[in-house]
Amino acid sequence: MSQTMGDIQPQETFCQPPEPILSDRVKDNLQPSKLGDLRAYCYYKQYDPKTKPDGIVALAIAENKLMRDEITKHINDNFQITPWHLTYGEGPVGTAALRKELTSYVNDAFKPYIPVKDDHFCMCNGAGNAVHNLAFCVGEPGDGILLSKPLYTGFFSDLEAGAKIKVVQVPMGGVDPVSPRAADKFEEALLESERAGTRIRAILIPNPHNPLGRPYDEKALIPFLRLCSKYNIHLISDEVYAQSWFPSDDFQELPPFKSILSLDLKEHINPALVHVIYAMSKDFCANGIRIGCLISPFNPDMISAFKSITGFTRPSQLAEEVWLNLLKDKRYLESYFPELRERMADSYAYTTRRLREYDIPYSAASFSPCVWIDLSRYLDDDSEEAELALAWRLVKAKVWLAMGAIFGSEKHGNYRITFATPRQELALGLDRMFEVLDGIRKP
Repeated sequence: MSQTMGDIQPQETFCQPPEPILSDRVKDNLQPSKLGDLRAYCYYKQYDPKTKPDGIVALAIAENKLMRDEITKHINDNFQITPWHLTYGEGPVGTAALRKELTSYVNDAFKPYIPVKDDHFCMCNGAGNAVHNLAFCVGEPGDGILLSKPLYTGFFSDLEAGAKIKVVQVPMGGVDPVSPRAADKFEEALLESERAGTRIRAILIPNPHNPLGRPYDEKALIPFLRLCSKYNIHLISDEVYAQSWFPSDDFQELPPFKSILSLDLKEHINPALVHVIYAMSKDFCANGIRIGCLISPFNPDMISAFKSITGFTRPSQLAEEVWLNLLKDKRYLESYFPELRERMADSYAYTTRRLREYDIPYSAASFSPCVWIDLSRYLDDDSEEAELALAWRLVKAKVWLAMGAIFGSEKHGNYRITFATPRQELALGLDRMFEVLDGIRKP
């Protein structure tokens, strides 16, 4: 006998509903991480002299805080929203006005061997997205991009989270990552990766280096060009700290910034394989504005490919206008950068003096807002777990340092300190760090 809907009785028990479906590719991004737990704990508890004076002093984030008041004032004095800012503007490649000013700025600051032009730029919402989009354009999921240890931790998410390009870390084994010998280590890693089934599509170098705070010179850059030419792979130079240099007593002669574009590329490589990343975030003390660009002077197909996906990562019209106003104000920049460098030099000297007083080794720097230090003698043992335990101990004392483990450090006990921090906040953070170290009482 057939049943009607009214005859069907509900079962006494129900099966649990299935879990909501997530793609496998995004599940890879959701793996639990003890290192990530530390970062998550700190983000919402950060020190502020007015609103959270008892908060955690964040010396872990690569934010230059030394000229934020000046940049804020320039933005407020020179920006006014118009109805045009509420439109899509001139498309995902960026406004013609901004690309024109960037062309002038890059030709002046980066000194390219062949001057760049407006159509060599494509805009996006930050350097991280520029790296992601470029990785999407040069490789397939599962392919690899080579980076030396230690490396900027953001590259992991920039490359792996969306584009699914593997970060293939290159062990340096004591070789200076910004020396001419570094390219030999990259070739060893490339051949090993290829044998293991990971096709290498590019080399990515941060120039100046993060977290070491030193630039590549011409003698170091040329072997990378020749290596990429030999294997027909791309060379990506992340140059977001190009203007963030400062006088440093740790160098007899200050190493200058040398953009990859300043070399005669045709002598060493097909120039179409060379690309540069730049952004407003670091040199202009404005990480939160979120605007950056790809510069690819010799590969119009790459610009077209990059542009084809920037609809997903385009900057807002407001961000473009902010950077445009700064770049147009040549008189302001003529005073801004010297003042930035003076403040960075003073803050670096203060930080390294205090490190020397405690006999804490550090890597001499003259670029970027950070210094790489060695606290290995304060670890309970030579392990990542001990490094994490010390990091938690510091956080509980309300100072947050960036762990070397998140940078792929080859040595346990390295940490990165952001010294480009207002003096009161920096001094408080260092005081808290030294109090913890005093409590450990390691010889």
